[in-house]
Amino acid sequence: MIARTALTVAAALAVLLALPLLAPLFTGDGWWHACVLVVGLVAAAGAGLRATRLTPALLPLAQALAALAALTAVFTPESALGGFLPTPASLEALLATFAEGRDMIELTPPPVASEPGVSLVIAVCIGLAAIIADFCAVTARAAALVGLPLSGLVVVPLVVDDAGVGWGAFSLAAAGYALLLGVDSWIRASGWGVYARAAHEPAAPVVGGLRHAFAGAGVAAAAIVPALLLPAALPGLTSSALHGLADATRLGGETVTTTHPLVSLRRDLASTGDGPVLTYETSAERPEYLRMYVLDEFDGVNWTMSPVEASGDTMVGGDPLPAPAGLADQDAERATTRIALAPEASVDFLPLPYPAAAVDIDGDWFADPESLMVFTTTPQDPGLAYEVESILPRPDAAALEGRTAPAAGVDRRYLAVPESVDPRVAELAESITAGSASPHERAVALQSWFTGDDRFEYSLRPPPLPTGSDPLSYFLFDSRIGYCEQFAAAMTLMARQLDIPARVAIGYTSGTSAGEGRWEVSESDAHAWPELYFPGEGWLRFEPTPASDGGQGTATVPPYAQSAPEPEDAPSAAPEPEAPERSEADDEAAPSQDASAPPEAAGPADSAEDGAAGTGWDAVAAWWPVLPAAAAVALLAAAPALARMLVRRVARIRAGTPRARADAAWREVRDDARDAGVGWNPAESPRAAAARIAAERSLPAEGREALWRVAMAQESACYAPDPAAVPESLEEDVRAVRTALRASLGRAALLRAVLLPRSLLPLHATREGPASPEPA
Repeated sequence: MIARTALTVAAALAVLLALPLLAPLFTGDGWWHACVLVVGLVAAAGAGLRATRLTPALLPLAQALAALAALTAVFTPESALGGFLPTPASLEALLATFAEGRDMIELTPPPVASEPGVSLVIAVCIGLAAIIADFCAVTARAAALVGLPLSGLVVVPLVVDDAGVGWGAFSLAAAGYALLLGVDSWIRASGWGVYARAAHEPAAPVVGGLRHAFAGAGVAAAAIVPALLLPAALPGLTSSALHGLADATRLGGETVTTTHPLVSLRRDLASTGDGPVLTYETSAERPEYLRMYVLDEFDGVNWTMSPVEASGDTMVGGDPLPAPAGLADQDAERATTRIALAPEASVDFLPLPYPAAAVDIDGDWFADPESLMVFTTTPQDPGLAYEVESILPRPDAAALEGRTAPAAGVDRRYLAVPESVDPRVAELAESITAGSASPHERAVALQSWFTGDDRFEYSLRPPPLPTGSDPLSYFLFDSRIGYCEQFAAAMTLMARQLDIPARVAIGYTSGTSAGEGRWEVSESDAHAWPELYFPGEGWLRFEPTPASDGGQGTATVPPYAQSAPEPEDAPSAAPEPEAPERSEADDEAAPSQDASAPPEAAGPADSAEDGAAGTGWDAVAAWWPVLPAAAAVALLAAAPALARMLVRRVARIRAGTPRARADAAWREVRDDARDAGVGWNPAESPRAAAARIAAERSLPAEGREALWRVAMAQESACYAPDPAAVPESLEEDVRAVRTALRASLGRAALLRAVLLPRSLLPLHATREGPASPEPA
């Protein structure tokens, strides 16, 4: 029983220690709570039901029911019986919450806000992993198979996030797996026995098990440490190929893979190191932004990129790139830019000034005819260098203002607006541009509204999105705090509502001048901006993100977007809402992080909010940070006592004959006496030792009689030709002796005897030996 319990705890710890692998995929700490609760209940149900001799085939079902009750108590307690027993109404609500979380995970690039639905999906998956781990390790006694569900937790972040898995999280997961294998090896070694020379050591099963466990841990370390250190020593071994397989789109016989552009943007902006990305030299007097991606599809929540075609017709070679859409003057001035990526940087979409006319680069690269994005389908070496010839159109602001006709001939998808968009957004766009006579005037008015009068605040840590709120509406009407992604996305959608074709571009600003036509671009220069379409001029860049020191410091407003004056505030027909003051109560009411926030957007203050409001976790949030440390301390304090119980259990199992049972019972009395602080002399006979212990500790009559029966059974086993007289009640006698010895101790001594048993330590070498001659 003890062995199964130890394996159950080890399997649960292995799953819990793998949870940090998922941390980069979600904002906030709310998703941890339900996972820990479910894993703990699965382990407790397994340990408790095995004691009832439940049929092993029914155990996973019983554990699943326990997990279901826990999830019901956390996510739908209001419709459950007693707050935790599932009912048809609670199950329906639970399924709806699960579907909501599944959709959010599918539609939102990581990191995903840990709202209740998302937390429920994660908890269900982790609970399933815990049930599988428990079955493999304890029921099937195949602890190595637990590596299968654990490897699944490793693969998930590798597939959906090309940032990979951190060495710390991987080490914790590996340590949990090694711990499970060590406990399993310990138990198996204890059952096999120990070396003959150690047969009389009281802690022989423990020492033998530890020997096997440390050997297994050494093998695991020999495999894990090189896996962690070798990629750091040889950067060429790192690859995003596994992530690429997840984002693959097969078109034209080629596989186009890339990280989600918004993920790359957030990762660069959130980077604390601000490492270099590239350097370039250009003949342009005023270099343009370096664009990589174009996002042209909006589903009401997220912007995504249409599939691009990789075929022989689109391959970049000696021929010029396709003509930029809508640009009438193809013979405008041109500039040459030579770009060199940082030695550790590798890309599958090239950073290029728009519009590029020709690219000189080694390898197989393709150009999307509509957007002029240049991409590859094969992994590239870091430190790539290439040369770009780009067109330098000079749009005239006055000429643009004179064109009042809407854009014609452009794909209608650049004007698409989902029906789910808050109607107040269109009303706001109309009110901002009231009185503007042309699409260009409306575009500039929109841009000026975002950047003027300190209406908005630039921050890489926008406030959490309240549950059920629309990210766009919350940004425009409530918080008015965000970074380039929110500004670009909002202006793009509002431009579409004004019948101006628009899309979101992602890449880098021009960077910082290093003199003599040389420029440097770093991670903090990552940027998103809107591109709006105007007949005759094509796609033009606008800049709604604040460009001051408090915003995107290297952002610039192009000259053709600077002519319009600051717009008046919205008229009374559609009054401009003021951003409300935020209080502590408002912050506490926001249960999750905005899906568009950067990975580090959720700080410690958010941990009690994410996925907690209205889900039964309010009382838990206050003491949750203490729980892991308390559990670790309790487990460490109980380790010697658990080891002592394991030794006792193994000795009892191994005693199959009357002679062995008598010898095991006497050794147990010896160990109990040592734990109680009674000296032990191996030279004493069993009866002499029994008499001395009874007198020294003033044992009651019941304890004295039990001790005497055990001593006589040991003498009979040692000297009688056939110790058939060994009583069947020896185990009860041993327990009676233990109870009497512990009754003679004070509280402090009793606590020490239980938590720090001396019997785990070997007797001194000069006094070691059997209490009486061994039977033949």
